[in-house]
Amino acid sequence: MSKTEISADQLIATYREENIARVKLAFADLDGVHRGKYISLDKFADIAGGTSGFCDCVLGWDVNDQLYDNATFTGWHTAFPDAEYRIDLTTERRLPDEDNCPLFIVDFISDENGLHPVCPRNQLRRVLQKAECMGYSVRMAFEYEFFIFDETPHTLREKNYQNLTPLSPGNFGYSVLRNSSLSDLFHKFMDYCEAMNFPLEGLHCETGPGVWEAAITVDDALKAADKAALFKTFAKAFFNKRGLVATFMAKWSMDYPGQSGHIHQSLTDGSGIGLFHDVKGQHGMSTLMRQYVAGQQKYLKPFLSLCAPTINSYTRLVKGAWAPTAATWGVDNRTT
Repeated sequence: MSKTEISADQLIATYREENIARVKLAFADLDGVHRGKYISLDKFADIAGGTSGFCDCVLGWDVNDQLYDNATFTGWHTAFPDAEYRIDLTTERRLPDEDNCPLFIVDFISDENGLHPVCPRNQLRRVLQKAECMGYSVRMAFEYEFFIFDETPHTLREKNYQNLTPLSPGNFGYSVLRNSSLSDLFHKFMDYCEAMNFPLEGLHCETGPGVWEAAITVDDALKAADKAALFKTFAKAFFNKRGLVATFMAKWSMDYPGQSGHIHQSLTDGSGIGLFHDVKGQHGMSTLMRQYVAGQQKYLKPFLSLCAPTINSYTRLVKGAWAPTAATWGVDNRTT
């Protein structure tokens, strides 16, 4: 039986055989931050084939648990009822550093048992459904740059987020010396990502003190987005457990270029053949790919509310910092 056909009863029977005591649930909020909880195996058995709920404030909070002041979906005016969710049983992962505790992603659902109007994962589902109706399948791969500090959450606050000690000093992009000196950490992290089902096809030191860059393996768009969000959450957890802190913020210090993420995108037909390549087209680009790039260029400004959602994002988007500052496109071009 494939993973898409697995039943709740099968999972529960397996967990009981393995003496699994609990399950972890997670969902991405409006800022892409994972929230969730542990539930007992008995509770999982009660809801795995049905639904349960989280207080709907989780779909209106910012990263500091403050309600967005212009929210209409939730707030004091709604009395904070439960937002109903369903566990996506196809997303099971085992947490390698939690005695193989299962982890699942949940989807919020509407009153009609359909796609939720606010849930970010459901918004992606809507876009993918539209693409499917047009005859397209979407493939994506994410890359992330992140700083690692020899700090703890407490020392960060004690230092007021200044004069932090990086994992390694100075600039040394693609350093073999550094990844060899820290080889145990590199190998353990890549093994961890493999076990968590967001395997990395590449990991290296980037320019900057304690900066790494990870390239997550390509997948279908929904799975790729799940992997990208989970990677950021559990990378932080991985390093926290080792007395370190990882941050993905766009620019933690004005002394360094900052860090970013890349989203590799492609469209395929029903048989998996790529639709962006045309050997006869200029630069090998098909007409569809040119239209796709044109659409992104046209709507890049409103897209910024999604890909650059914080004030800190715009400290990164400046000239000379290896970051885009205009709605342009190029071929193998990192400057314009």
